[in-house]
Amino acid sequence: MLICIFLKSMKFTVLGSGSSGNAVLISTGKTRVLVDAGLSAKEILRRINEVGESFENLDGVLITHEHGDHAGGLRVLMRHLKCPVFISGETQNAYFATRKGNDESQKRRDALKNKTVEIESSQDFRIGDIDFHPFSLPHDAVDNFGFVAESEGIKVATLWDFGHVTTLIKEKLRGCDGIV
Repeated sequence: MLICIFLKSMKFTVLGSGSSGNAVLISTGKTRVLVDAGLSAKEILRRINEVGESFENLDGVLITHEHGDHAGGLRVLMRHLKCPVFISGETQNAYFATRKGNDESQKRRDALKNKTVEIESSQDFRIGDIDFHPFSLPHDAVDNFGFVAESEGIKVATLWDFGHVTTLIKEKLRGCDGIV
């Protein structure tokens, strides 16, 4: 079951959530961002289509951390996408350093070659007309972060895989119109 949340100018669609794979589509009238690619590429593309969107209209893929349930479908997905991948340097290095061996590592490097925009998990950035305000989350990934996405005064937080609620998380969630 896909879950869609409409908040005036923003729409959040949970394409998948859980240990079998995480992916959320954030969209405004102008911008579409896929957050994480933990499902298979085939399943992500099917679910994007199922909610009436087209993968060809994606403005970016945002990867919150390197674990398979967040980035497992990324390599194959990039065969279909022309948009950039927004990823921190630490997360990208961990994604390349897979336990699956050198062959998979090289395939991942090839899939992302010249297709990444390096972000920092502690610095704001923008994709289209959506401002992203990332913040660190306690988790066993190298650089795990959640974020508040903001457009036209609407603020929605997206955060996964945090062991406990920190003071920083409480602070960042304050004033949000929704939390995914």
